[in-house]
Amino acid sequence: MRRMNNLLTLFTSMSAFFFGCFITTLLTSVDKCPTQKSGVHKLEPHPELFLMVLILSAPRYEEKRNALRNTWLKLGKPLALPYYPEEFVYLPFYGPMGHLQMEGPAEQANRLRIFMDWLESVEHTKTEPPKRNIKVKHFFAIGTQGLDPSLRYQLEKEQKQHLDLLLLPRVTDTYANLTEKLIHSLDALTHHYDFSYLLKVDDDSYVKLDYLLNELVSYDRKLLRRSKEFRDNPLPALYWGYFNGRSNIKTKGQWSEPNYYLSMRYNTYALGGGYVLGRKLCEYVANNSHHLSTYVSEDISVGTWLAPFRHVYRHHDPRFDTAYMARKCKRYHLVLHKRNETLMRDLYQGKLCTFEVANEKKLQRPMEYYYDWHKTADKCCDSLVV
Repeated sequence: MRRMNNLLTLFTSMSAFFFGCFITTLLTSVDKCPTQKSGVHKLEPHPELFLMVLILSAPRYEEKRNALRNTWLKLGKPLALPYYPEEFVYLPFYGPMGHLQMEGPAEQANRLRIFMDWLESVEHTKTEPPKRNIKVKHFFAIGTQGLDPSLRYQLEKEQKQHLDLLLLPRVTDTYANLTEKLIHSLDALTHHYDFSYLLKVDDDSYVKLDYLLNELVSYDRKLLRRSKEFRDNPLPALYWGYFNGRSNIKTKGQWSEPNYYLSMRYNTYALGGGYVLGRKLCEYVANNSHHLSTYVSEDISVGTWLAPFRHVYRHHDPRFDTAYMARKCKRYHLVLHKRNETLMRDLYQGKLCTFEVANEKKLQRPMEYYYDWHKTADKCCDSLVV
């Protein structure tokens, strides 16, 4: 009898143990389900991507999307540019306190001059360099929750033709949901695709994708070749764009942030017209989104989320013209925000962009600057590009 009781106790304990393991496994698998956040269940497979291009768009903006398809997105095809020399690429290093050391204004200015010299030499090169097949894929992210049936039908027609829409069923496509839209997009793309870097842009941004890709490839190769130099430190995670560290917290209008209590100003962030993230940073956001505070502006949200990490390489680049208003157009700009379809076609045809504003001479466009990482954020941006 005692033996029977012992066996029964043992059976009960083992049953409880295995049932607990089953529930734990079930809950864990649900928590890690690739489609839990975004609701995107199936995407066309494309392994070994180097760059994923994520374009935030709105349901009704098919003309804008067509303008991108017919211009700069074509530049992601096999590259026919001379390699951007690795020695021209800055690779950050860890300082004595274990933080990455960014370029100062003098180094940024020198590298811009180097790029302009290289650009001029490329434009005068007569021989055709061999083509390199760097794999790139793009998606236009669109929220479809609560969408009008007729508009949904138009999107389905567009998707059949182009197969490049990332339709997000759990996002209502409004400006207030922009950060959620980014999170759902990163969730879907990181779980369905294996890419090295992600370029996030808006559908009114023009990207000189061939030049950006060329430099990104050189950076990636240099990083891998010298990875052993970082020893016990994590490899730098790239966050590449045009940074702002002295932006006041908005209290009015569509950019109002009523829940931003962290500081008197926003944490340093790359302006949202276009920035590049390494895959590990995309994974961090996607896998931890349920822990992250979201703010109205997705670029401010990203900057805030990544602020604590010592291994993030914040590559400030004046070639990213990505603010709320376009700066004076320069031939060295790689990413150009706030461009309409006409300007995009002009840029694609090699014309230096012009603006169609009646009072252009009186308009005070933002000055561009180098970022001084050795000063406090309120004094970050006083070194102007001349």
